[in-house]
Amino acid sequence: MKVKDKDIVQRFHAAPDAVRLAVLCGPNATRCQALANELAAPFAQSAERVDLTIADLTESAARLNDEATSASLFGDKRFIMVRLNSGEAVRATTAIETLLESDTKGDPVFIVAVGMADKTALAKKIAAAPDALIATCYETTQGDAVAAITGMARNEGVRMSRDMAAAIAALTSNDLVLARLEVEKIALYLDATPDSPQDAEAELLALLGAENDEEDLGLLINAAIGGDTRKLTEELAAVSPTGFSEVGLIRLMLRHLTKLAELRTKADQGSNIGKLVNHPSVFWKDRDNYARQLNIWSSAHIGRLIERILALEIALKSSGQPEHVLVEQELLTIARKAARLR
Repeated sequence: MKVKDKDIVQRFHAAPDAVRLAVLCGPNATRCQALANELAAPFAQSAERVDLTIADLTESAARLNDEATSASLFGDKRFIMVRLNSGEAVRATTAIETLLESDTKGDPVFIVAVGMADKTALAKKIAAAPDALIATCYETTQGDAVAAITGMARNEGVRMSRDMAAAIAALTSNDLVLARLEVEKIALYLDATPDSPQDAEAELLALLGAENDEEDLGLLINAAIGGDTRKLTEELAAVSPTGFSEVGLIRLMLRHLTKLAELRTKADQGSNIGKLVNHPSVFWKDRDNYARQLNIWSSAHIGRLIERILALEIALKSSGQPEHVLVEQELLTIARKAARLR
């Protein structure tokens, strides 16, 4: 069944036993992943999570269905999470069709298929299945972002002007996950709650450093993906006294890598890298970084990078190790890999 992205979580949670497959597709990678995490949230604490990639699904078309219908070692509930990067959904078609055609009721499968359009034959087949849900996540418009941020603020007990909400939307490029982090930071600073609402002034954004935070995180991300280990070490030392948002870095890095994957695909199809990075869709400050990185990373490598960052996000929630240590180690690993590929 095809549903709106804003409705898919509620529809699934209302009758989880009736849905074997939920798919998030479309161009908005961050929202796709965020909704997939919300779908899986009720299972995350007590169920076994199984992560699969395109390599698993192409190696054996039956693998997805086998995992969904296999019993946990301890008989516990399980759920399957699949991340398909741009262009990979078509290669996973047979595996997904095998799951949909199975007569055996299994554990839920959540698929993030970034870049897959809802007009494809696979998407239409999923939409036609009575025990499947599919939603398309479009890029968030500024108007939608402002409305969502205003609602977030209200729920946190923060009275915020539309202009301030628009400023947060601009700072986070309409990324609602990052915007929520900023709203929560403001609410914490104001000691605001729904029972004790507080007014937020525009000056708070400069005071709390939202723009500077993103710039600092961007320096870390570009140093790592660009293979500049010396620069990365210097930037990590610079942010060490105050720390940084590990979740914010992951979200920004996923957004950056998704754009990099899109540009790499076009370059593989024959487009000139110089023309690609100078397109209006690429922020002018990022053009040199994208050009440098496109000459380092192949499409396959970028796909594996995205998988590593998603795995890192999972590790932050479950490993028990300090979050900054895990993130710093991963950034250094990526930088060393990039340095070898240059």
